[in-house]
Amino acid sequence: VADTVDDAMAGPEMSPRRFLKRNWEAADTVIALASGLVFIIFAVFLFLCVQGYGTTIRNAENRAQTASDVVSDQVEWMVGSGLAALQLIESKLAQLPAALEPEDKADLDNALKALPAGTRLAIYDAQGLAVANGGSPSLPATIAGTDYFAALSKDTAWLVLPQIKDAATGEPLMLMVIAQGLGTDVFAGVALLAIEGKALQSFWQPQKLGQDSTLSLLRTDGWLVGRYPPTDELVNASQTSPYWGQISTTETGTYTARSQLDGITRVIGYRHLDHLGLIVFATIAQDTIIGALWNSILIVLALLVPIALALLAGSFLTARLLRQSGQTQRTLATALGHNEVLFREIHHRVKNNLQSVASLLQMQPIPREIKANMGQRIAAMSAVHEHIYRSNNFSTVSVKGYLQTLMENIRGGQDTTVRLVESLDDLSVEKDAATPLGLILNEVVANAFKHAFSDGRDGVVTVRLTSRDDGRGELTVEDNGVGFDPEQPVKGIGRRLIGGLTQQLRGESHFETARDGGSLFTLTFPLASPGTAPSASPSP
Repeated sequence: VADTVDDAMAGPEMSPRRFLKRNWEAADTVIALASGLVFIIFAVFLFLCVQGYGTTIRNAENRAQTASDVVSDQVEWMVGSGLAALQLIESKLAQLPAALEPEDKADLDNALKALPAGTRLAIYDAQGLAVANGGSPSLPATIAGTDYFAALSKDTAWLVLPQIKDAATGEPLMLMVIAQGLGTDVFAGVALLAIEGKALQSFWQPQKLGQDSTLSLLRTDGWLVGRYPPTDELVNASQTSPYWGQISTTETGTYTARSQLDGITRVIGYRHLDHLGLIVFATIAQDTIIGALWNSILIVLALLVPIALALLAGSFLTARLLRQSGQTQRTLATALGHNEVLFREIHHRVKNNLQSVASLLQMQPIPREIKANMGQRIAAMSAVHEHIYRSNNFSTVSVKGYLQTLMENIRGGQDTTVRLVESLDDLSVEKDAATPLGLILNEVVANAFKHAFSDGRDGVVTVRLTSRDDGRGELTVEDNGVGFDPEQPVKGIGRRLIGGLTQQLRGESHFETARDGGSLFTLTFPLASPGTAPSASPSP
């Protein structure tokens, strides 16, 4: 009550106490559920994105590993074919001449036909000088002083060389060069076989690894042998790659790294060809991998964001409507409470006015009997209003308590040798029917006390109120008194008042002789409709 008074005194602005104690409303629930649903949707979406990223990277690693395995088989065939051609050349040039004869040159050209187009050959003598008619413009005129010439002049049979420079232009050759030592018992020279980078391109294209993917061949010491797309740098990965420890110690594997050549991050798969001293690398650009994933994410976001915004907008609109509805309900509840107070005040004033009328009546110079009868009738009407303003419902009246109060008032001023027995069901009637019903009961019971026991006998007046099967109420008043003669003319206004009140109730009433010779009054009347809430019991 104090909170309500404080809030009312605070004026149109919300008081701090009410602000702190604001109840959780249905509108808050709608917004919370919508926000929670949007959060869950995007949380699941984020989880799926993370999961999709991991799956995409794993798929890319599998593709890169598979590509390196496939290319390894092709490189193995290519290098093996090159070595076979060099061994054939070695057998034909057991005695290296000072210059190649035309027929020897033709035999060498035939030996190269099994190799990829554009393969070049150069023959060098024991001093590392190109043999006349046996050189190539792109290959060096002399290889004396090179590490591989020194190795081949000793014990090494053949070598795959790192990427070398073009003898004419000085630019790195986009080739893979294989060096074969010549001579059986005595070192006679070296044959260089250079396979063009187009061969690597033919291996790379069928893999369809996407834009910025590469195919590389490295020696096991880290030197770059060949690459597609080609590069003009001489690279030793053992000195530049932080993953070389893993690469050099495992037969196959995958990893992700940023290239030192072009700065592109790639997923890399590799495989060793130990018998050739080579490692094959197949790479896929991470941007190409993630690009497809980003496209899918953006498409899903383009669908989710409008849905989430629509859901939030709908929740806020719904919350606004619920708040407006709640405010309307609170306003109506306040108005209803105010009306209830007014109704109680009205019924209370009517009851007080009736009591004032009864007091004024007692002061009038009229016969005592008339005063008593009029006082009882006014008391019956007053009791109705008292019963109504003490209840919480103003549309119907629970008549049990009201009739009990009324009968107590009647019995209080009557002969104590007459007992009043009651059996009342808790029935509800329309508020406009309560007063006629009480007045009828007042008239009948008062008449029973006054006339039924005029011979001084000890009597019993029984009042019953029940509900009939047809939905109507039935009030009976029975006494074991002297009875009455239905043919006797009616005196006074009691019978006429009962008849008028019965019509007002839209009911039926009649008097008859009871089984024990007394009087029996029966009244049937409509009850309150089932859809109308019954009134609460009166407050004490």
